[in-house]
Amino acid sequence: MKEFTNKRNPILPIEYHIPDSEGHVMPDGRLYLYGSYDDREDVYCSEKYHVVSTQDLEHWILHDVSLTGQQIPWFHDPDAPKYPGIDWSKPSPFIQKMLAGMGGDDMKEKFEQEEGEKPALLFAPDCIERNGKYYLYFCMSDDSEGVAVSDRPQGPFTDPVQLPCGGIDPAIFIDDDGQAYYYWGQLFSHGVKMNEDMVSFQSEDVVDDLVTEEEHFFHEGSSMRKIGDTYYYVYADMERGKPTSLGYSTSKSPLGPFTYQGIIIDNDGCDPASWNNHGSIECVNGQWYVFYHRCSRGVQQHRRLCIEPITITRMALFLK
Repeated sequence: MKEFTNKRNPILPIEYHIPDSEGHVMPDGRLYLYGSYDDREDVYCSEKYHVVSTQDLEHWILHDVSLTGQQIPWFHDPDAPKYPGIDWSKPSPFIQKMLAGMGGDDMKEKFEQEEGEKPALLFAPDCIERNGKYYLYFCMSDDSEGVAVSDRPQGPFTDPVQLPCGGIDPAIFIDDDGQAYYYWGQLFSHGVKMNEDMVSFQSEDVVDDLVTEEEHFFHEGSSMRKIGDTYYYVYADMERGKPTSLGYSTSKSPLGPFTYQGIIIDNDGCDPASWNNHGSIECVNGQWYVFYHRCSRGVQQHRRLCIEPITITRMALFLK
């Protein structure tokens, strides 16, 4: 465990990179941030998670490792179920245009090679509390998704269970009536009601295309919140031609239909290597904030945690 004091962006010292941050105020009153952990020079993420927490947005704790890729029993099991994610060998028209602007076939080949290597990386997670237990939802570089459980919001998380879906960037949300919903996907998103055990769902109940690339500029990084009677779906937004922004869509139902509302955080051009974004919104001590990341050191991999206060007016989100 390491402790820091800071009130400026980026939040953590330069050697700590926690992108893809999902912010949740847990029952103990602290804000906990769940994200991936960049510590490699060649690819995003790593084979471990660290949780960050704070009581006052000034004094921060970087907690010890909460989960590792080596703990996941199905990753190296050839007999484990395989659920397909996105087939990058057949990019959509939007992605084709994006790749053409970044180097065409050479960039496309690089994407396919990185997707094919499949190291045991832990990608973006999310976490929620129910009945005194903390459920960490995670995804891996083989497109598998799962959930692990702890008695503490910072972990460690144990007893991982594989979920019957494939893809990246899970998000978890519990509605006012107690029903939990699970979201995930890339280019087009999926949502489903969770069973009461919080570690399973019925595959036949999955709703596809909640938000899509074509209609909502959705790329990845699902995150769901409810404010009043409106559901806010926050995600990596492609409107600038690559997913450097955080955008959002709204609905009157947790499973849509959703209407695109625009961009909250725009990182386009903020760094020569800026590529993706992923974050969330959360109310902390009566003030809403947006959590996101940005590149540093002129490379894509060293993504750093940032926070901004936002104002919510009817169905619109604005930076203060």
